[in-house]
Amino acid sequence: MSAESTSLARGYAGMPMPFGWFAVAMSGDITTGQVKTLSYFGTEIVVWRGEDGVVNAVDPYCPHLGAHLGAGGTVVGNDLRCPFHHWSFGGNGGVTSIPYTKMIPPKLKRSCLPSWPVSETDGVVYVWYHPNKAEPKWEVATLPACPDGDWVLAEVHDWVINIHCQEITENGQDHAHFGAVHGVPYAPKGEFRLDGWVRRNTVIAEMNTPRGPMTGKIDVTATGPGQSITEYVDVTHVVQSQQVTPIDAEHTHLRWQMYHIPGLSDGRLRVTQARMRDLVRQVNEDIPIWNAKRYMPTPLLVEGDGPMMAYREQYKRYYQFDDNEPDSVAA
Repeated sequence: MSAESTSLARGYAGMPMPFGWFAVAMSGDITTGQVKTLSYFGTEIVVWRGEDGVVNAVDPYCPHLGAHLGAGGTVVGNDLRCPFHHWSFGGNGGVTSIPYTKMIPPKLKRSCLPSWPVSETDGVVYVWYHPNKAEPKWEVATLPACPDGDWVLAEVHDWVINIHCQEITENGQDHAHFGAVHGVPYAPKGEFRLDGWVRRNTVIAEMNTPRGPMTGKIDVTATGPGQSITEYVDVTHVVQSQQVTPIDAEHTHLRWQMYHIPGLSDGRLRVTQARMRDLVRQVNEDIPIWNAKRYMPTPLLVEGDGPMMAYREQYKRYYQFDDNEPDSVAA
């Protein structure tokens, strides 16, 4: 009996990938003049940073004779040059130079190579994914204002997880698992609000600390399916910027950047670092479950499970790929 015939179907292979802004790199991963091939959304993207500092993203194959632009392509000024015949392309996918001809047809100058909208925000490079190449419907969210100066980037983490991207953000609506998996003494109580393409959660949770139980507040702002910013106000003040990016329907790249307020004393810094370690511990407790679980389209839910079905109802919008999909939805 083959391994394929004995493998368990987990329900993710046939799920679509949602549209939206998704992180594909940290800013420092793409230096000026560098070309990279990235694998996301079940395909490849070629990205480069020009002399102007702007990151561009295009489909991988030159429309001339099919060379892979990430395999030997070079940056010339702000453009990407094909390794095969030295055609050059701008960030909009239009031809900017052909060395052996004086006449570039106007339609090639406009755009002949599919390009991807790019936004670089708070040290993260995002691309807009839509299977029908529809234009972006919202902007990438930015960090909240720091109450005192500028946020300090303290830690950066990333994981590749064997699960569909929807499951990772749904996990935050699963209130009952916080006690079972993470040892939170009481199921958190939270509000769930929708505002256009944004989902907001405010959760009040009890937690154990070296000084005894205390109440903490967690504010989550999720913009689209690929980005969320969580602010923790409890024994300290931490902001966690999270991006979930589908590699394909069965694999997701999860990124975290963790910030704290400036000017912490040694004691408060130790407390803050401990808080961050605890957050990382929690996701590391989730990952083995995510890697092995199955998607349940009709879960058996009871009181106390949290607003998972309300979450799924909102998430359906990111699978509406036709031209009649709404630009926003009322809260």
